[in-house]
Amino acid sequence: MTTITMAREAFQAALAEAQALYASGADAATIQDLLQHARELLDIVADEISLNGVSPPEWARSGLEHLRERLIAVESELVTKH
Repeated sequence: MTTITMAREAFQAALAEAQALYASGADAATIQDLLQHARELLDIVADEISLNGVSPPEWARSGLEHLRERLIAVESELVTKH
């Protein structure tokens, strides 16, 4: 399993956990910490994609943008409601 795959899967798990914590009534600070962790994992994905110094292929840029949009959507949903 590649670093990108592991970081992406951990990112998705962090978002799911943040949503589950929100649903269970967790405090805002805990949710914010988890979303920060997700943001850091997304940075790892971005770094790994561009590691070789060459512009990443369109599919990689598109996938990364999708993950960023998902993070923004979850943050908006959870943080503004809390």
